[in-house]
Amino acid sequence: MYFCLNTDLLPKVSYIGRTITPKHWVHHNRNSEEYLLYLIHSGTLYVQERGIKFALHAGDMLLLEPGFSHEGYQESSCDYYAIHFSADTFTTFDCSQFDTIESTLLANKRLFYNCDPLSYEPYTKSRLFIPKDLRITDSSVFEQVEQGIQEAIFSYEEQNEHFKLICSCKLIEILTLLSNYFSNKVLRDPAGQHSMAVHLSKTQELLAYLRKSYQEKLTGEQIAKEMNMNFDYLNRIFKKQTGFTIFAYLLTIRINKAKELLLHGTMKSYEIARVVGFRDEYHFSKAFKKSVGLTPTQFLQHVKED
Repeated sequence: MYFCLNTDLLPKVSYIGRTITPKHWVHHNRNSEEYLLYLIHSGTLYVQERGIKFALHAGDMLLLEPGFSHEGYQESSCDYYAIHFSADTFTTFDCSQFDTIESTLLANKRLFYNCDPLSYEPYTKSRLFIPKDLRITDSSVFEQVEQGIQEAIFSYEEQNEHFKLICSCKLIEILTLLSNYFSNKVLRDPAGQHSMAVHLSKTQELLAYLRKSYQEKLTGEQIAKEMNMNFDYLNRIFKKQTGFTIFAYLLTIRINKAKELLLHGTMKSYEIARVVGFRDEYHFSKAFKKSVGLTPTQFLQHVKED
């Protein structure tokens, strides 16, 4: 079972805290009308829901569903975080076939490469997926999630003005970290998990480089040298992950940055062309129209009319 964040609503947190249990403790029986997210810091938590038993250890996450009772089934001692939040936070996504969730997650990732960052598309088209249970084996990811929870707990306990909104925003940040970790964990080639992990890492590294260096006159040779990898091979794995060739995505970055400068800057079109990495205004205008369907001037006028 998977859960998909409802981006039309802000999740409402009723409680967030940390519990350190005594020895020989058993989780009490409870039927909650909220979601309960548990993250184990240390020890073991034994809990069952709908007859399914979970033995949770350090680094494990479990999402308990509203409307179903859960209870402990064995004594233990445990140090864990708990977040209680509203039942309308998620919609369920029942996906029994692994290749279906894999293809869904890949399509979801590609939405971010295809969407217009100036639009609301990332909210309306993308899906933030959370599995029912998840083991976090990457210590750096666990530390980030734990830090987010601790910051939310601090805000909750201080109860300063708007502390509930801060908790809600922190919950979204935590869910995003968990979703990204889950997605990267699933999107691996069963026949070569190590190579797929390297490809994911290299793609992220290249994306960061392109976003940082889009103003430069980049060549395939420069990119290959920077990434320490054959350009053609790098281009193939990049396209497999993003749906774009390297230079097609570089163009997308430049066009999107040009839109920002047209809408919110004070530069002339020829200045923008130079700043975003085009040879001259002619090539900029030609590429912009091919991508957007309007010249830079027409685009700006169209936005003003709307």
